[in-house]
Amino acid sequence: MKTHSIILALAVFLSWSTASTAEPTHKDIRYSKEYVRSVLDLWTVDAKDPAPLVVYFHGGGFKAGDKAGFGRSQMLRKYHSKGVAFASVNYPFLVNTNKDYFKIMNHCAEAVRFLQVNAKKYNLDKTRISVSGGSAGALISCHVGHGHDLGIRSVFSIQQPMGTPLLTYPKLRKGGPAIILYNHSGPNDKVHHPDNAALVHKRCKELDVVSALYGSRQSDLPELPSGLKLHDVAMKFFFQSWQLPFPR
Repeated sequence: MKTHSIILALAVFLSWSTASTAEPTHKDIRYSKEYVRSVLDLWTVDAKDPAPLVVYFHGGGFKAGDKAGFGRSQMLRKYHSKGVAFASVNYPFLVNTNKDYFKIMNHCAEAVRFLQVNAKKYNLDKTRISVSGGSAGALISCHVGHGHDLGIRSVFSIQQPMGTPLLTYPKLRKGGPAIILYNHSGPNDKVHHPDNAALVHKRCKELDVVSALYGSRQSDLPELPSGLKLHDVAMKFFFQSWQLPFPR
């Protein structure tokens, strides 16, 4: 993926982020011994009942990026205090896997399995987990949700990129988790062409998988409802998949 397109994808994430960073409750938790980058950050909830969980996979073309950026997410800062736990995951790059995309994406599923196994330790509801990611992270989150049967409830895909027809489309399955997609790019962005998001949405409809698609005027995809923020729309989608009341 070209550098300028990666920067544009990251700009989407930053557009719903704040300048300050929310420090994780637990930092650099090792979820696998296989790679140096097999670590995650976790924001837990101190409550009587186990908390639903959102797991985020960063973008960067499978060649760059880091979990630390999620600490600026407005989604995290707003909904952690409302009882939602969050995790941000690092993963190996192409240079570590002999350029094997599926090896990376399958490895990311290990982070979710680790959190499910250790749900009691971290006060997580292992039956209410959603995954999200931008650009490369969008491919990862769709794969973790649909390419594996982990009981994931929903997926938030941001800037679905090139590679979607080969890496995501064949893995979409009937009975898989609901997917909400957002793509702000226009047709001149060959890496994050809006057709990638539209393709996933169309296939979900064919498979009877709950799906929502949003974008911008330039992407020619349905715009967000007036006055609503992307992170709020996505979180409401998550809460519906968790079958929990949306906090006000």
